[in-house]
Amino acid sequence: MRNLKKILLALLIVLIGLFIGYNYLYHDHRDISSEEAEIKVNAEKLTKMFQLNEASTVLNKTVVVWGKITEIEDNTFTIDGKVHCTFKVLPASNKIGDSISVKGRCIGYDDLFEIVKLDQCSIL
Repeated sequence: MRNLKKILLALLIVLIGLFIGYNYLYHDHRDISSEEAEIKVNAEKLTKMFQLNEASTVLNKTVVVWGKITEIEDNTFTIDGKVHCTFKVLPASNKIGDSISVKGRCIGYDDLFEIVKLDQCSIL
């Protein structure tokens, strides 16, 4: 009977450890659309920040960017030819040349095309 209690206690400790480990590794994803923007800039200024090696101030941050739509694809569009915005579902009402303000997470800069990339975007 005493060994059974030790086995159950050890099993309980292992289960609690697994639960804590799982929650640590697989925590909830960020909801960018509900977050407050940390940086608010136009497309040109955001691109300049990367070119001036100020990437650490914007990477993985919630950003609001404004400008004119220059390209529309499946679920993405480009603002001023400088910021590539990815949406889960692109609203159909937007057209090339429209002025727009977008909130999203800055995920990087493409040196080859000189374009900043945002994901999880939403239109403001």
